[in-house]
Amino acid sequence: MKTLPVLDEAVSNRLRAMGRAVGFSAERLELSALLGDGSERRFFRIRQGNARAVALISPRRRHDGIDENDSYFLIGKHLYQLGVPVPRIYWADPAQGCFLLEDLGDFHLQTFVNRRRNKMFQVYHGVVSLLADMQQRARAGFESSYCFDDALYTPAFVYRRELEYFRECFLNGCLGLEIGPEDLRRDFENIAEAAGVTSFSHVIHRDFQSRNIMLHAQRMRLVDFQGMRFGPPAYDLASLLLDPYVRIPFEVERKLIPLYWSKARGFLDGSFRYFLESYRALRLCRNLQVLGAYGYLGLIKGKRHFLRYIPWAWKQLSFAMGSQHRTGYPTLYGLVNRINGKGGSQIPFKVRKSHLEI
Repeated sequence: MKTLPVLDEAVSNRLRAMGRAVGFSAERLELSALLGDGSERRFFRIRQGNARAVALISPRRRHDGIDENDSYFLIGKHLYQLGVPVPRIYWADPAQGCFLLEDLGDFHLQTFVNRRRNKMFQVYHGVVSLLADMQQRARAGFESSYCFDDALYTPAFVYRRELEYFRECFLNGCLGLEIGPEDLRRDFENIAEAAGVTSFSHVIHRDFQSRNIMLHAQRMRLVDFQGMRFGPPAYDLASLLLDPYVRIPFEVERKLIPLYWSKARGFLDGSFRYFLESYRALRLCRNLQVLGAYGYLGLIKGKRHFLRYIPWAWKQLSFAMGSQHRTGYPTLYGLVNRINGKGGSQIPFKVRKSHLEI
């Protein structure tokens, strides 16, 4: 069970100084830490009477160019000005990694959906509408200079940041295999070419899933937008529907894909058939990326609660490889089959079992 971090004196003083910058007084100021997810960023709630805000303290990683903090500030302002439902930034010092934000509460879409699983399609009808609206609005005036990481979801980005991430952090780091860089190269190159784009036509969130959607004042609000970049819109849909935090059933996923198309077709390129091919390639990429992420966060970063999401993500990968990608990526298909033993869809816990026990 995760526990809230303790506020030390240095952090408390820093938070009080941030509060004073937007009009909080030093007296009777209530400070509390909030639980974070996978990043090194730290969140805190500041209260005084009925006034409240969320403070974000984010270590700066780069001092010779645009940093993640700069992206958070620039993209956050961009989206808010366009009417995308993101938290308002009250005050910021990106150089120091300090932000004061609108407090959106603690109620994630993940919690809401898991309490209403019998009405999942109805809930996600609204989420899909939010996604299409966000993507259409966000691209107006979006600049490459906002992006701290690669500004475009290219085949090279896919290969390096998603496929190799899966090989290194999941196959080798989590399962204890010894898969070399050349072993999956041909399949990885083909996957990257099918998924990556070279056009700056559309903008994606790149982590559009239930824990990055808050429910506040009867509205859905988006957070963790600092990784936004130019890319294929189907990636965000794949991130939403593959989401291991809520485990959307296949039959619901099949209904939501054409629903998204009906809402987004006005700004999408090509036919529905072309979109579906793109979606399948991007779904595979996202699947591999999340397995890499859970392996990295759970084992290397010691955040072991992420390991519990691996079996579902692996089941999704096994199903996709068997039903859609068997001939397209034969080496990866064979590897997944070997790991599963006799064609099963559950990851065998006997492989590094101590790592996967929660």
